[in-house]
Amino acid sequence: MGLDEALLLLRIEDKVEDTFRFYSFFPSCASIGYFQRLSSSINLDYCFKNNIDYVRRITGGGNVFHDYMGEITYSIVLSEKKSPDNILDSFEFIYGGIIKGLKNMDINVEFKPLNDLTFNSKKISGSAQTRKNGIILQHGTLMFNTNIELMEKVLRISNQKTEIRKRVTTLSREGYNIGKKELIKNNVYNEVKRFTKQSTIRVKKSVDKYDKDISNKEKFVKLGTTIKNEIIEIRNFSETLQLKSNNKKNIKKKGE
Repeated sequence: MGLDEALLLLRIEDKVEDTFRFYSFFPSCASIGYFQRLSSSINLDYCFKNNIDYVRRITGGGNVFHDYMGEITYSIVLSEKKSPDNILDSFEFIYGGIIKGLKNMDINVEFKPLNDLTFNSKKISGSAQTRKNGIILQHGTLMFNTNIELMEKVLRISNQKTEIRKRVTTLSREGYNIGKKELIKNNVYNEVKRFTKQSTIRVKKSVDKYDKDISNKEKFVKLGTTIKNEIIEIRNFSETLQLKSNNKKNIKKKGE
């Protein structure tokens, strides 16, 4: 998540091109939206006992479980000029590459406003977005074999919402035995690149270019916290900030 934010900032400064990437969390991780309360969104005791990380996103949206063994996360940073102005339309536009890539594998998912993909009327992917200085960051999930029972233990869900297993599904639950590498390899990556009609660059190239531009000063940060030219570690997301810099000015904590 911190790398997503760093790429957004670098794209604003025109130091990287529009960038698409897939990644996974290890260990498994829960993320919450920028405006959510940590304690009411995640079962912190369960996460601590079971080595599950948690992070606050720079984007909005709800709480998400990122299962290392059953989910991949996609991320795209691009200019607003290459996407519809309307938020709803932009979600569907960016999702279009994922939809077409899955269709190439005979998996027909549908876009459901505001920001989900569904299969057989159940959610299989959710996305979130933020915009800054003319640049869009959108990232989201693709659940191919997420452990739904574990998800129910990790996330706290409001009483108004239906039980998770009744409204969420995975590719494996729908009869598709497809792994992480196969999903990326079989046209999903290429379809996103073709659909959005822009350069897709490897993250490593972005990192190399970034290091050169700022003389090896670190700007990548952990858990979505932004401090320009600083490194910050969050040992305990809700309590502890440990700085790895002598300069403690202009620090903004995005936790509780």
